[in-house]
Amino acid sequence: MKFKIPESTIKSFITTNFGEFKETSSGEIRINSPFEQDGKFHLYINSEKGVVHDFKTGYGSDFATFVADFLEIDRSRVIPLLIREYSNRQSLEEISISEYIEKSQDLILPKGLTWFSEAKKGIIRNRAYSYLKERNVSEKVINDLGYIFEPGSEYDRAIFIPFYEDGELVYFITRDFTKKNFLRYNNPKGLNSKKFVYNIDNIEDTVFIFEGVFDALMLEGQIGTAMLSADLGKEQAIKILDKAPKNVIFVPDNDETGENTLEKNIKLFIKYKATSLDINIMVLYLMGVKDFAETGKNHIDLRECVFWKKKDMTRFLEKMKH
Repeated sequence: MKFKIPESTIKSFITTNFGEFKETSSGEIRINSPFEQDGKFHLYINSEKGVVHDFKTGYGSDFATFVADFLEIDRSRVIPLLIREYSNRQSLEEISISEYIEKSQDLILPKGLTWFSEAKKGIIRNRAYSYLKERNVSEKVINDLGYIFEPGSEYDRAIFIPFYEDGELVYFITRDFTKKNFLRYNNPKGLNSKKFVYNIDNIEDTVFIFEGVFDALMLEGQIGTAMLSADLGKEQAIKILDKAPKNVIFVPDNDETGENTLEKNIKLFIKYKATSLDINIMVLYLMGVKDFAETGKNHIDLRECVFWKKKDMTRFLEKMKH
């Protein structure tokens, strides 16, 4: 994700960790490369845009990734650390990481949002965290999520699940963690969910397409996305195809709706696939559970998936009925 890190915070980090630096006429900061022996200030930092380029090694990244690589820490820890150690704020509790995230102009973030990566204690935080652990969501995934505590808000006491495109926060879904709210899921008003693809920035060779976002959250070390209903949207299909994955595995819910929409979804996907793309389309049929989240698993063995053929699915469904 992209962060709007203040220039003063960037300069504070550079001064503390590198001491001497130069500044170009255009305002870029120059330091000696920490990745190779350097005495001529080959690494440039554009503090306004938050980008880094090392002309000594060819290294390039955003500033948050540079900090993570330099300090050898997980990227999710960078913003809390910069705020706590290099910001002029008195306390991390006084601000939210949400202030530093670049988001779509059309998106309004819920009040009371806190990220798990910035809060490690608290009654509400612990309840939200326990809910995710009970559902067997991995620690790494939890650190990318948030929770909301804003009494009176429609999003109050819910898990916050962000959607990013090109590093920009463009959409979100919330999930009630109290098990008392009649509205389990909620999303931003005025935005069409079918225009967004969860995990789109992370899709590479293999992607699993689920109905619900919590199914996708279960995976660790693999990438899942969600249709956010039983039907795949045209724009969702096109965005996934633009990533040119080698393996696409549909994981329909084990119910009548999942059964009835699977073929239609795959046909839609194939309709927008360029002939030059060689994609393996497979299906994981679930047994004994309604959806993948109910399995409690964090990984899918590709050997359990079958290559898509309409006649094979017909035989499989007939077999299930007997």
